[in-house]
Amino acid sequence: MKRLQYLFSPGYIGAMKLDNRLVMAPMGTSSNDYTEGFVLDRTVDFYEERAKGGVGLIICQSSMILVESCAPGRLSIWDDKFIPGLRKIADAVHRHGGKCAMQILHHGKLLTSHRKRMENPEKIIPLAPSAIPWGGKNKEVPIEATREDILRLVRGFAEAAFRAQKAGFDAVEVNGAHGYGIGQFLSPRTNKRNDEYGGNPEKRARFACEIVSAIKDRVGSDFPVIFRMSGSEFIKGGISLDDSLIQAPLIAGAGADALEVSGGVVEMAHITNPCYLHPDAIFSDLAASIKQVVSVPVMVVGKIGDPELAERLIECKKADYIVMGRPLLADPYLPNKAKAGDLDKIRRCIYCNNCWDLTKRSRGLCCTVNPGLLREKEFVLKKTANPRKVLVIGGGLAGIETARTLANRGHQTILCEKDTALGGQWNVASLLKGKDLYARFTQQLCSDLVESGAEVMLGREATVELVRQISPDVVIVATGAVPRNLAVQGADLPHVVQALDVLKGKVEVGEKIVVVGGRSLGMETALMLAEKGKRISIVTERALGQNHHFMERYTLVTLRDRLIQQGVYIYPYSPLEEICDDGVYVLYGSNLLFIKADTVVLAVGVVSQKSVYENIKTAFPGMEVYTIGDSLEARDALEAIREGAEIGRSI
Repeated sequence: MKRLQYLFSPGYIGAMKLDNRLVMAPMGTSSNDYTEGFVLDRTVDFYEERAKGGVGLIICQSSMILVESCAPGRLSIWDDKFIPGLRKIADAVHRHGGKCAMQILHHGKLLTSHRKRMENPEKIIPLAPSAIPWGGKNKEVPIEATREDILRLVRGFAEAAFRAQKAGFDAVEVNGAHGYGIGQFLSPRTNKRNDEYGGNPEKRARFACEIVSAIKDRVGSDFPVIFRMSGSEFIKGGISLDDSLIQAPLIAGAGADALEVSGGVVEMAHITNPCYLHPDAIFSDLAASIKQVVSVPVMVVGKIGDPELAERLIECKKADYIVMGRPLLADPYLPNKAKAGDLDKIRRCIYCNNCWDLTKRSRGLCCTVNPGLLREKEFVLKKTANPRKVLVIGGGLAGIETARTLANRGHQTILCEKDTALGGQWNVASLLKGKDLYARFTQQLCSDLVESGAEVMLGREATVELVRQISPDVVIVATGAVPRNLAVQGADLPHVVQALDVLKGKVEVGEKIVVVGGRSLGMETALMLAEKGKRISIVTERALGQNHHFMERYTLVTLRDRLIQQGVYIYPYSPLEEICDDGVYVLYGSNLLFIKADTVVLAVGVVSQKSVYENIKTAFPGMEVYTIGDSLEARDALEAIREGAEIGRSI
């Protein structure tokens, strides 16, 4: 067992002692009272579970400092009436020996957009350092803050910190990163003032320094203040590392007890929230540089899910503390497992960014590899009082999760898979560059399945006769889906192939390739082929990344940028009309466009395999039979695993 001595050494942030160097990042959970921002019980349960897992410090999600700056779904801290709910979080964390900080935030010009989703938008005042719109479709101009406005905001931050202290929190974090209100003052891109709050890096830092100083005056010198900053905004005209090297010592000098270094800005949030395509520890070099110019501890965040990597970052003095966000959604007990040396037991974040998929946020923050996220009490596994014999058909993610859950609850469970290996189409997805953690997740699920004691039958077709032989009490069908074809002329030509077959290396492709389909599979296949030197065009009938809804936006933008860098031609809103021997016709606007191609690759979704379910239902009308995952409806891994976990608990 390798001892992670640096990661699990105690440390101090100001007067606050922490048991280890792991910090949980502030993340919005979409689990709060939507109207006013009161704490709800499942938010408390969420933080308590992470405290049980052994993280040294939990930085709770952002809270709104003034009634005039509220945003939908965010916690509020602008009035004493919110203290009892906030105290529930602090008490829950403290019950397990943890420490907690509350993040406080003002959105600045972003409020021009956020207030449109509020009940009384006219009460929201979108103050900013300069009257510059956020951009994109939102052209509303924010209000340039006067000196009186700035004083009110400074007081608001100080009073919010005082309320956090009264609620029992151990520290407060001021969010000056990612282009929110304070970050807008720090950045030359959004701060065009020529008074004492703008004009050079020092003056642009004045607002942040006044906030930190005012908080210290209000809460006392022993109550730690952490300041979150973007070491670089990674956008032209934005904060650069050179700016941060000037501003960081000023903020520390104003009283900040630690600096948390992140990166990016809301317009470049795919960098702030890096998916599997980005390198690990993406902001560690920024943190290392800032650490050279300050004497307070420096924290670093940004795709650090491997405890051994975290150990190396501290050992080589790039940072003093490691901030993990998504890895602690995937496995709340990561710290305890790492400390015990059980690294193989950690359910690693795969950086799929499903947790950022706004189309899934209606039920709160969600996670592909942890279906119990924000359902911590509901998902406590309970032994069954009525053991039954259950046959699970299909060894993809849904089937594995179902079988292991059932077996762990005490059911006699048999998993039948027609292939010679478990994993299904997830195994194909795992072949792509950057998806090593996808393959690791499959291996971990299979290991968990073996430990559960479920019987696994590989290479066995689930026929009616097999079901009759096994004679189960319950059958759960998770047979997945198969690639969809297109009903267009030429779809049966020999140079038309499926993207899954390309990824598996089952087919040869030419030099000029048209990929049909602009969501994940199409873009990932196109990128893989482009990186091999092929000439690639993508055609899609809707916008890139869209079918009935858009795919997760940060992964979409990252893939789009990589495709453009590789010189891939992208034809959105260009439905395929015909496939010819030497290319394809698409409808481009109101006219046909011919694109030359040696190979046409189809990545147009999948079709549910329902025949096994229908055959069993017909043959055994009195049997309890269910279907889940893609065999019910073609979706993604998150839904497959969630449904497996749910049905495994319901039988």
